[in-house]
Amino acid sequence: MATSAYNYALNLLSVRSYSEKNMRRKLLSRAFAPPDTELAIESLLANGLLDDRGYAEQFARGRLLGRGASRLRLRQQLFTRGIEGELADSAIDAVIADDEIDLEAVAEKAAAKKVASIAGLDAAVIRRRLYGHLARAGYTPDTIRAAMKKVLGAE
Repeated sequence: MATSAYNYALNLLSVRSYSEKNMRRKLLSRAFAPPDTELAIESLLANGLLDDRGYAEQFARGRLLGRGASRLRLRQQLFTRGIEGELADSAIDAVIADDEIDLEAVAEKAAAKKVASIAGLDAAVIRRRLYGHLARAGYTPDTIRAAMKKVLGAE
């Protein structure tokens, strides 16, 4: 039965990457026995097919470049996927350094996208909704104010 857990995990990995914690959860939810699941996880780790650091960097890169996530939001999302603390922080820092990502520019891009979707509303409503949107996305108040100033202009 351990080989079927391993084969199932390989099929999952052929579609997308998983963290070790998420793969374990997926295998256990598929009713594989815990010993078979652990054997499959150990084999995947030994073969380099499960790599939490690589997963965290790939996830962070996609969220930073594609969705405009903040550092705080990324850390929270990685935590829910089984990547904790220092590993999450180092992966985020590595992506920011490797891809030369300007976090203020990412916040500005997210702000511009939101403003485009709420254009036509009263200026006060736009400011309130934009601030709330960026705050929920995990940006700091200073970053939010800078992005709003850049996107909306000085008021």
